[in-house]
Amino acid sequence: MKTSTSTYSKIASAGFMLLFPIMSGCSVFSGNDLSDSPAVAAQQQRIEALKADVKEAERYTEEAEQREKAAKSRLKAAEHELKAAEAQAKRRGY
Repeated sequence: MKTSTSTYSKIASAGFMLLFPIMSGCSVFSGNDLSDSPAVAAQQQRIEALKADVKEAERYTEEAEQREKAAKSRLKAAEHELKAAEAQAKRRGY
């Protein structure tokens, strides 16, 4: 009988040894104890501000790419108009 009790206690202690780090880690990460620190709160605010800056820069980049495409399209249209005008002038003998 001692063997089965010993086996169960070994299994239980091994299980607790495996679960304890997980349980303690989850309790540390889910708590707001760290965010009460002024340094941590300031760093979190800085990160949020930097994320907003990145988002704004990405938006500006996308807008600039759209303006570039529109300008290239206008340039291509103007070049086609020039070729057409040159061909018409050539036919008229200018």
